[in-house]
Amino acid sequence: MIEADGAQPELFIFHELCALKKDEGPCEALKERFYFEIDTGRCESFEFGGCRGNANNFETLEACEEMCLVSADKSPCHLDEAPGPCRGLVTRYFFDSQSQACKHFYYGGCFGNANNFKSMKECQARCQNPENTNVAPKLDVTPKLEVTVPKPTSKPNVQPVKVTGEFALSASHMQQNHQHQATDFSPPEFCLSTNDKGTMCDGEERRTGRRYVYNPKTKRCHWLRNRSCGGNKNNFVLKRHCMKMCVKPSKIQVTVFSNTGPIELLGVQAFVPTQH
Repeated sequence: MIEADGAQPELFIFHELCALKKDEGPCEALKERFYFEIDTGRCESFEFGGCRGNANNFETLEACEEMCLVSADKSPCHLDEAPGPCRGLVTRYFFDSQSQACKHFYYGGCFGNANNFKSMKECQARCQNPENTNVAPKLDVTPKLEVTVPKPTSKPNVQPVKVTGEFALSASHMQQNHQHQATDFSPPEFCLSTNDKGTMCDGEERRTGRRYVYNPKTKRCHWLRNRSCGGNKNNFVLKRHCMKMCVKPSKIQVTVFSNTGPIELLGVQAFVPTQH
């Protein structure tokens, strides 16, 4: 539907992955799945080949609607900041679950997610006032952890502990979908678009114009040196959004020092048994 002034109405989706285009994948298993169709604003069925594809892929209609449809009884306050793929620069507000406070960000003008409010007051009323709403728990991004504790030596004190974590991209009920992609990952089609520099911006966007693009050759996200408007969807305000959409999930290895107790790796705790 087109509004009276001729502009397209803003489409709200609960999670940004719901803006991904339908992707059947290259295989031929023909399994019935569901995806969110941005043109109709509804979850619809499609035939999934059984491999690759993308995260806009759900086993049931209910799972698709739970992830993608915005409703008053579903709190968006745990979702990450999501500028969306468009190139606008609209001041909006989101609830930062780490600092437990509402903050401003620049919204591109389309898609993004439901943690997107037009005013600070609206954000605070929804997410910071416990009388009005119960903030939903954070998405389950607990990795599979392999914790190796060295054998005790004559030297007590602190021992190195190697922690290997393989992180899911999103909620726990999406984890299975990402697991089969992890070994045979194919980024969405727009990630493979060539770097379109667009045109030079004016005003506020010129001052805040660093963007990130995915390079299919290096399989990494790089920032644009020029400050541009226009171009294609292979263009992200934040590097982590580029990596979430386009980069294959990978294992992260770190070495920390602890002889007992919890270790925190990127905000996720792994408990190490006490040495006796």
